[in-house]
Amino acid sequence: MVASLVKFNAGKVQYDEDTKKCLPLPHKGVISIKPSAEEDSFYDFIWTPKSGSGNVESDDLLIIPGDVTFKQVKSCKTGRVFALTFLSSGAKNLYWLQDVGDDEELDKLTEKDELIVKKISDLLMVEDDDDEEEEEEDNEVEGTEEAEDVKMKQEEEEEVKQEGQQAREVPVKLPIYSISDVLSPDIISKHLSGLSDLQLEELYGGYLPESTGATKEEILEVVRSGFYQQATAHLEEQLREGSGTGYLLAQALKYDYTGEGIEQFLSGVRTKGKEENENKEL
Repeated sequence: MVASLVKFNAGKVQYDEDTKKCLPLPHKGVISIKPSAEEDSFYDFIWTPKSGSGNVESDDLLIIPGDVTFKQVKSCKTGRVFALTFLSSGAKNLYWLQDVGDDEELDKLTEKDELIVKKISDLLMVEDDDDEEEEEEDNEVEGTEEAEDVKMKQEEEEEVKQEGQQAREVPVKLPIYSISDVLSPDIISKHLSGLSDLQLEELYGGYLPESTGATKEEILEVVRSGFYQQATAHLEEQLREGSGTGYLLAQALKYDYTGEGIEQFLSGVRTKGKEENENKEL
C-alpha cells in the first residue's frame, strides 16, 4: 500500500450551476495525495468521506504537476476554502479545511494549513530540465548589466504567468454558512447604537442575566462571551445536520418553515421580524 505524501481533514463544496452559488457540505472527510501507479511523476488526489457521512461519493483524481493549482478562495470569508483547478480543462473542485481554525478570522490559515499548502505546492511544481543550463548562464552574466536585464525579463515573465493564472480563477461567493455572518459583533453594535435605553431594556432586558444591565456595552459583552459563541456554534451544527432542528425552531418561534439549514432559519426569523414590525405600525 502506497503511503500518503499529504493527508488532512477537509470537506467538499458543491457548486450549483443554476444559482451560481457554492454550498459547503457538512460531511466530514479526508484528502490524501499519493504517487500514482500510472506514472512516477503523477499523483492521485483522493477525497474520501468519513464513516457516518451517508451516501457520499469519493473523489479520485489524477493530478499532473504543471496542470493543477491548489489555491485558497480569497473571496470566501466564512471558512478556509481551496480550489483544485485543472488548467488544461478549466475543471474546478472545491474543498474546505475542517481542522479547528481562528474563531474570529474564519478565513485565516493556521500554521498547519500553511504547511499543508506548501507541501502540495511543492508536489505540483514542475521541475525544468533546463534549470541547470539557465543557472550556468546566470552565473556567467552575474554582476554585469546583462545580468540585470535578464533578471528584469524573468520577473516580467513571472508576473505575466501569475496574472494568467489569476484570470483563470473564478471568484466564488459562498452562501451564508454561519450565524455570525449576519449577526457579527460589529453589526450588532451598529444596531444597538440606534436604540434608546428604553428600547434596549424592552427588547433585550428579559434575555440577559439578572446581574446584567440592558446597555449596549453589557449586551456586547454577552455576545462576545465564550458561552454565547459555544451556544451559537452548537445551534449552527444542529441546523447543518438537518435533523429537524429547523422545524422545531419554526414551531417555537412561529415562522413559516421552509427547510433545514442556517439560511432557512435566518430567513424565517427575518420574515417574522418584518411581520411584527408591520403589525406594530398598523
